[in-house]
Amino acid sequence: MAYGLYRNTTLGNSLQESLDELIQSQQITPQLALQVLLQFDKAINSRLVQRVRNRSNILLRIIKFPSLLFIMNW
Repeated sequence: MAYGLYRNTTLGNSLQESLDELIQSQQITPQLALQVLLQFDKAINSRLVQRVRNRSNILLRIIKFPSLLFIMNW
């Protein structure tokens, strides 16, 4: 999976900019910045997979019990 895809989000761009500033001020090494980005990619991917799974479970329950949907919306 292309983990780097999540780096083009607002959060990913902000993280990259912050890491670049830290590298330029020699507070961290480029290797450490790369490790942080890789961990970010894995964490975002894991969270999105979990969120999609939770939403699909909710949708399956609504499809399985359509009469309850009428009761809940009434």
